[in-house]
Amino acid sequence: NGDQKAAETHFREAIASGSQEAREIEKHGEALLKKFQFQNAKFLFMKAQEKKYHCSRVNFQLSNYYADLNKTAKAQTCLKNSIKLNPTSSKAHRNLGILLYKQKSYDAARLHIEKALDLDYSDCLSHLNLGMIMKQNKDYTDAELHFLAALDINPKYVDCMLEMANLQLIMKNKIKAKKYYQKARKISPDINHAELDNVLG
Repeated sequence: NGDQKAAETHFREAIASGSQEAREIEKHGEALLKKFQFQNAKFLFMKAQEKKYHCSRVNFQLSNYYADLNKTAKAQTCLKNSIKLNPTSSKAHRNLGILLYKQKSYDAARLHIEKALDLDYSDCLSHLNLGMIMKQNKDYTDAELHFLAALDINPKYVDCMLEMANLQLIMKNKIKAKKYYQKARKISPDINHAELDNVLG
């Protein structure tokens, strides 16, 4: 609306004059990113980065921006910069691991996600992705442990239930597979998973 555009104009003027604090720039960029205004968000993140304020977090936010646009290489570079500036950023390690997993760099992905869990063992997404990596490497017992850990933290984690159902099929435990698939369908009735439907539907 008009008020929002006016506010944005004043905000940009404040940036140009150097009178706006970098954290405020970053916060505004985060808000724009949530509204999928990617170009505006990128502009503000870059401005915050220029001011060298919380650069690890800014690099992390920039990585999200690039990942949303499927610019994987740039997203990885930002995450590596974020980790270099703040080695204890569990989310940066996790997200870098996820990107590496998608590129089938399983060993490197595992190292980063294991590091993420060392820093924050309560992160469901890290457990899920480490379980997926272990399943890919046929470490089925460890994969199951991480899926169970994720479900212990979030009992309604549908994505994890589907991964667990698939794992149980691989392990020839059709009864368990069906149990997890039915739980997932109960929470999200509109699930469309052709492979599991064919076997368990």
